[in-house]
Amino acid sequence: MKKLKKLCFFAKYLSEKGLISGSEGNLSIKDKEGFWITPSGKIKEILEIKDLCFINWKGEAIKGNPSSEWGMHYKIYLKNSLAEAVVHTHPPFTLALSLSGFDFTSFSLPEAGFLLGEIKILPYFQPGSSALWEFASNLAKNYRVIVLSQHGALTWGKSIEEAVNLTLIFEKLCKIEYLKKKLEG
Repeated sequence: MKKLKKLCFFAKYLSEKGLISGSEGNLSIKDKEGFWITPSGKIKEILEIKDLCFINWKGEAIKGNPSSEWGMHYKIYLKNSLAEAVVHTHPPFTLALSLSGFDFTSFSLPEAGFLLGEIKILPYFQPGSSALWEFASNLAKNYRVIVLSQHGALTWGKSIEEAVNLTLIFEKLCKIEYLKKKLEG
């Protein structure tokens, strides 16, 4: 029950921070028999535990109507035993930099490297597609922060707090780069 409360809390928290809007984005947390994930079509700010969905390790939806990106979470958990939580957001500054061609390797602030590690950019794949799930999960074997071109950001952690923290720090660094570019005009 504690895990489910955290999942609802952080979905609302990321929504309040503007990193997901309405029903977009998805968060999940690993459990013994599978994983819990946010539902499809539900506004994240008003999620309740009863709304959460459960997918077992066979890839079967046992409870609820899961996010269209459930397969990406599923494959990350199967390929990376360290991942205990996965967060997929649509952060505005990350998306703005992605659309402008920023390479995500040359952040101005030094903490980018030691807090986030190397950041990988995944080329555009149709949201919800098996190709996106496969390629994103392959990158997630070695990288904790991934930019999904024209789509958003993906992080994973050894806890939901760690995955959310990576998302927050990443978006802050992207905001600073965006503002710096604007000031340099």
